[in-house]
Amino acid sequence: MVTDPDPTDIPPADLMLVVPHPDDEVFSCGGLFSKMGEAGKRVVTVTLTKGASGRTLGLCTQAELPRLRERELRASLRVLGVDDPYVFDYPDFVPDAERGLAANGGLSDVPEAEGVGRLQEILRRHRPRTLVTFPPNGSNGHPDHVTTNAWVLGALEPLREQPALYYFASERPYVSDVPREGFLSADEVKRLFLPPTHYLEVGPFVENKLRAMAQHETQARSVLAFMRSNPRRLLLESFHRARPSYPHTEGARTVGWL
Repeated sequence: MVTDPDPTDIPPADLMLVVPHPDDEVFSCGGLFSKMGEAGKRVVTVTLTKGASGRTLGLCTQAELPRLRERELRASLRVLGVDDPYVFDYPDFVPDAERGLAANGGLSDVPEAEGVGRLQEILRRHRPRTLVTFPPNGSNGHPDHVTTNAWVLGALEPLREQPALYYFASERPYVSDVPREGFLSADEVKRLFLPPTHYLEVGPFVENKLRAMAQHETQARSVLAFMRSNPRRLLLESFHRARPSYPHTEGARTVGWL
């Protein structure tokens, strides 16, 4: 009979990432992962959905998209030096009748206790030194991003070993002029905004980051939109340290990794 290894036999991870969608990993952490991989650091990733509601760009049918996006995710992470990612199969958010898809509440429709419990199992197994995820406002108010943050906080609460907790951060809130169904309001996104406390210069790893982004072929429009609206993020990744809290009087600092 095959049994799971004793968690104490697994070396603690240097960093764990928890995100809802394939491609979230490379936009925000492509340089960080590349640097940590070269230094021999252990990185664990958890992706909560397979991005089934994304665009296909004619490369597959909508039904085939989850399997293809999982392949793209694994290929992207291999470029970044990350093996054996955890990939869940929860639904991702779909606004009412968007692109002809059936409306779906995404992660918010999943019982919170289930999602939190699965994350706790992984946290106990790998005991990460640092954990990175979306901030409470989901960066842009996206409901799957917001739910991911809530699940992570719930999973961490009872743990005796607490990792340092970092959120993706931007220089200013990402808000839309037009209200979007299911998203946090612009006022709420601004109210929950957390500025960067730590910067990471991608430097010579930008080519690796671009190669990893290119693995997400079905999401080429999203990749191009990211590059057009956030060109600085290709070269400079930014994070907010939530735990332990960072003394804002010190100002943001530039680091080699988290």
